[in-house]
Amino acid sequence: MDAASVFVWGRAPGSAVPLSPPEATLAMIRVAYSAAAVLARLLPRSAGYGLARAAAAVFWSASPARRRAVRANLAQVAPELPAAERERLAHRMFRTFAESLVDTWRDAAPDGEGTITIEGVELLQDAIAAGHGVLLWSAHLGNWELAAGALARGGFEVSALARAHANPGVEEFFDARRRKAGVHVVARCPGAREARRVLRAHGLLALLGDRRFGALGRAVPFFGRPARLPAAPLALARRTGAALIPGFVVRTGPGKYRIQLEPPVTARGHGALVALAATLERYVRAHPEQWFVFEPMWDEPRTGVRA
Repeated sequence: MDAASVFVWGRAPGSAVPLSPPEATLAMIRVAYSAAAVLARLLPRSAGYGLARAAAAVFWSASPARRRAVRANLAQVAPELPAAERERLAHRMFRTFAESLVDTWRDAAPDGEGTITIEGVELLQDAIAAGHGVLLWSAHLGNWELAAGALARGGFEVSALARAHANPGVEEFFDARRRKAGVHVVARCPGAREARRVLRAHGLLALLGDRRFGALGRAVPFFGRPARLPAAPLALARRTGAALIPGFVVRTGPGKYRIQLEPPVTARGHGALVALAATLERYVRAHPEQWFVFEPMWDEPRTGVRA
């Protein structure tokens, strides 16, 4: 999980062009990540959460584009809520994301408080036993970093696709933690040769499918409006014969998470992407404060959304 990417740098909302912060700032962000990870492991969890909430308040104040994107997304996800309640939900999303970072960093030094349960793990086991690779389609929901590590500890050989970060130091920071957790980052785009190799070898390849890897995407119904999701993962599953399994992780309490795996998607082509979007919509509707997409999800902005 990557606070610098979603809160400050990475990509401008609605743009596929990475922002380019000064080199000195990139280095400072990398140092800040390392220091925050050390503090998260040394401090009691409650104290770590307190610092995380303070950092979230700073990021909220300093990130008008991210605030605007979250407000617009929530207006589509929960239009029935009064504006004041959606505003509280937006604040809670920033805080929950920051607390989830603490949980991610504490995972390197287990204290007995954190637990991750997996429901539907037999779906992965059955697909692999049948001689298929598994493309695990997930989203920026809950704590995907902890989920990947938990699956690796459960005996699966987990590989992952991840978008490139504008800050090479931060990218290496997270990749090193993934390797330590037993998760191998194989590529930065779904069509990469190594991604195909993993699936053809009956491995498990995880990716987050609710944000485009580039400027392209295919429009599907999502909360009553067309939203563009990456279609390349579907072609990857089709070409390799991999099972396409949706799976999401939700936070159930401080340091506690549940991974929920869904039955394989059997539809093909555009129908598969529609089915994935419908499944994701169900989870986001149930846990909107845990859907950490800090850029516009829908191409056409809603009117009346303030910064």
